[in-house]
Amino acid sequence: MKQILPLLFCLTTLYADPVINPSSVSSTTAAYDGNALLLSGHVVLDHELGSMQAEEASLERQEAGKDFPFSLIHLQKDVELQLKRGGILRCENAILDFQSLKGMLKSSENHKVIFSDTVVRKNSVSLPFRLMSQFIDLEIEKAAQGEGKNEYKVERLKATEDVVIDYADAFTLQAGCADYKNNLKGLKGVVSAFPKNGDTQCHLSHQGDLVDAASVHFDLESSLFSMQQPVGTLLSSLVPHLQKGSVEFRSKELTWDHLNAELTLTGGIHIEESSLGSLTSDGQVVLSQGTLKGKRYLKAIRATGNNMLQFNDPNAQEKHTLVSHGTFYLDRDQLKATLQSPTEDDAVIEGKQIHYEESKIGIDADMATIEYSILQSGALQPASLRLMGNVRIASKDHLKEQCGLADRVSYSPATKTLILAADPEQRVLFWDQEQALSVSAQEIHITQDPETKKQSVKGVGKVKFSFTEEENSLLSRLFTSYKN
Repeated sequence: MKQILPLLFCLTTLYADPVINPSSVSSTTAAYDGNALLLSGHVVLDHELGSMQAEEASLERQEAGKDFPFSLIHLQKDVELQLKRGGILRCENAILDFQSLKGMLKSSENHKVIFSDTVVRKNSVSLPFRLMSQFIDLEIEKAAQGEGKNEYKVERLKATEDVVIDYADAFTLQAGCADYKNNLKGLKGVVSAFPKNGDTQCHLSHQGDLVDAASVHFDLESSLFSMQQPVGTLLSSLVPHLQKGSVEFRSKELTWDHLNAELTLTGGIHIEESSLGSLTSDGQVVLSQGTLKGKRYLKAIRATGNNMLQFNDPNAQEKHTLVSHGTFYLDRDQLKATLQSPTEDDAVIEGKQIHYEESKIGIDADMATIEYSILQSGALQPASLRLMGNVRIASKDHLKEQCGLADRVSYSPATKTLILAADPEQRVLFWDQEQALSVSAQEIHITQDPETKKQSVKGVGKVKFSFTEEENSLLSRLFTSYKN
């Protein structure tokens, strides 16, 4: 230290506000050639940017007339920068240029430059964050603090070559390059990661969950991941005890809210859930996760927009389809899904009713609910389907034309049982061309023989076997297949 102080003292008398204070430099050996101060052995520099440590350092003079005695700091071997604004940088080689306000950090082969920091949440939980790359460039911000003093802080880190980001001991992101930019309010910043080229993707993993994306943006302060063109698999299913349950998805955008365990997919959405079936949407779908006995599961699904749910009948080789244009909400804990059609002036928008269909029947209604049961295999099975409000039923079999109107319908997909019901002072209308049957009643029950597959129709309450002129007109207007 006695060798260094005279040199620094001479320099500080020539230049005001030195970037390095004489009392904050130490090393084992030192040499000065008139332009550069060469330090080696346990080098420690206390700088307005932060505390710097290395085994070797070269501090180069700048042009006369500048306000710093050293404009360029070159650190080598076991370099560590503890930034005053938070975070630590570790590397093998660092060049800090305080004229251009740039920095270049690199590590030797098979090693990485590491930037580490800690995000402290409101509940005092500390979440570690690390950004690693072969090379990291710095953009340094200089701000005058008055009385000839300046403040320095790292405004931006630009990482290239095989970037790896770890967060909260749970997420790992691999990318070709990444930018870390500090928040303007001094809070933790935002990471933007991109693939190496157009033929590759960013890869995000989270405790078995995997997502590939065209780009990833991560806000440390809010713990939000935002991704473009994501394709992924979540090890979360609607049935927690399933060993191989999963959710596969793709969409135009994905926002992953780590703190609230929610994933929001937007646009071009396709979801395959191992026990539910498939869900497509052009709007937005929110997947909410829960934890049961230490195992993550899909707690709820909320969808808005034009949505289509398709599921297979475990007892028959046919597909069931539900189409909605409003909201779809599935509550796993309640084993219930609710669908609502969009309205305008307290009425469902024309052409926007919920539509259900399977191989031989189609039903339209304003609202719908699905009650689920869990099979021994672990799969979810729709036990009952209820459709309400301006219900229309039509056969899809042109050789067996049927149609009907009701206020409510209860349907069991497993037994093919339909119960059509009317509100007080209203009536259910049902017409079957093959049986030459016209029925008007308070309720109509339609059942199917499991062996012969033949249907039987039963009216409940005051039953009539003909329609009034007004009822005939209504059926003719609503169903092109109806023949008076």
